[in-house]
Amino acid sequence: MLTVLGAGYLALYSNKYAPNGQSANVAEGQKNYDFTGKGANGAVSLKSFEGKNKIIYFGYTSCPDVCPATLGILSGVLNELKRDDIVVIFVTLDPERDEPKNVDEYAKYFYPDSYGVVVNDLPGVAKNYGVKYQKVLLEKSAMEYSVAHSSSLYVLDKNGKFVTEISNLTPQNIKKTLEKLEK
Repeated sequence: MLTVLGAGYLALYSNKYAPNGQSANVAEGQKNYDFTGKGANGAVSLKSFEGKNKIIYFGYTSCPDVCPATLGILSGVLNELKRDDIVVIFVTLDPERDEPKNVDEYAKYFYPDSYGVVVNDLPGVAKNYGVKYQKVLLEKSAMEYSVAHSSSLYVLDKNGKFVTEISNLTPQNIKKTLEKLEK
């Protein structure tokens, strides 16, 4: 029941609102997809992954449904494609609870060539990518809060240039999109 309510809230929220009531859409012409932050092994930025095609996903390790489902589907597609030129960058939307090492372990659980990142300027980076998220307080819950968030994959090429946003997260659609990336 809670999952259904959460999914309904997210569907409503992701179509209307962004952090601080601001619109955050990639189509608005934001061009800076770089970020700085911390990974399991120290400082990291988009340039740390130069030479690889990049799939960036924003989520959090305590997410009960959207994140594991999305990362599971993505992992299945990447394992089928057998491409060693693609990395997954998992950016946490919950820097209060998620430490770089935990985020990295979580991402690697789904796909070995993944990297977890806690970015330095989450609101700015999320806005540049068009990610919508909001902390939701949970009364009478040990979790205390959840993070409602949009769920898209952001694909960047080997030079860090934005290629596309994948919001239709079916295995077929993800595969079709990733097959077009230059090897």
